[in-house]
Amino acid sequence: MLKKFSPPFLAFLQITTLVLYILLIATFFNFMSKHFVDEQMQLIGPLIFLLLFVISAVISGFLILGRAGMLFLNKMYKQSFELIGWTVGWGILYLTLFVLILALR
Repeated sequence: MLKKFSPPFLAFLQITTLVLYILLIATFFNFMSKHFVDEQMQLIGPLIFLLLFVISAVISGFLILGRAGMLFLNKMYKQSFELIGWTVGWGILYLTLFVLILALR
């Protein structure tokens, strides 16, 4: 199924999925900061943060490097680096868009 998509579109899907995942995590932290501010969270808060950080690193790595890694292992080096390049490019576009939104508020 993934072979039917062009590298730019597949990269767009990958980075969009990552942006949505980051939005979900940001929403979770926003919820946590409003509802769990007591002294019990002084130990639990950092524990939750660090566990989520490690799990997020694995999920993010899989979303961004999973397909490119498979291409690389199949000795399709050009396609692998092309996909990574497109993914980084779309990521820079998203970052620029969010910074502009923030600056224009």
